[in-house]
Parts: sequence; structure tokens; C-alpha cells
Amino acid sequence: MRCDFCGYEFTEEEAILGCSNCPVGAGCKMMKCPRCNYEIPLEPEWIKKLKKLFATG
Repeated sequence: MRCDFCGYEFTEEEAILGCSNCPVGAGCKMMKCPRCNYEIPLEPEWIKKLKKLFATG
């Protein structure tokens, strides 16, 4: 994933760790950039599959 605000590239696992202290919990469907804490929506599963398909050729 890439942060829309600062451009930092990170994995979903890193972002979830960034939200561990969130009072809303895991149900908010948002991720935080581990670098700048900007919140971005989770990437839909179909987009992940498309990226994987085009990355492998």
C-alpha cells in the first residue's frame, strides 16, 4: 500500500499495528500509515487480486 498523504509504502500488517490503540477497534475499515498516521480506507479484495495478477504478468 502507499500512503496518499506522504507517499510511504507499507504492508497492511504494518498499518494494522499502527491502529492497535484506536478506541473504535477493528471494525472501522480504515488503516493508518505507520509513518504519518494518515488514515486510508482498506483496499478492496478485488483490487488486491488485480494488482497481483498484473504484477506477475
